[in-house]
Amino acid sequence: MIDVFAQPYEALLLFHGGAVAGLCYLLLRIVRTRFKSKIVLHLCDAVFVAVMFALLAGYLYAANYGSMRGFLLAAYFAGFIMFYLLFAPLFARISQKICKI
Repeated sequence: MIDVFAQPYEALLLFHGGAVAGLCYLLLRIVRTRFKSKIVLHLCDAVFVAVMFALLAGYLYAANYGSMRGFLLAAYFAGFIMFYLLFAPLFARISQKICKI
């Protein structure tokens, strides 16, 4: 049976993984605003999807050897959304300054 006391640790670890995925998304968003080509747009999307699934798999393996549970997936996406909502305005300002260069 799964240890109930390890579940908060697992959830926090996947929350952190979601925040790292949010950081990846915001960094790729800066690249997308700097270069307006369709090739760059599709490349950034492909890189983000690959990195997001790799992070999810890696953090799942680190948390509980790859066992997928609903609350872990919810924690991952909650970390992504929280990071995005908190840091998107900062990255938008950085992106605008980079585009002016």
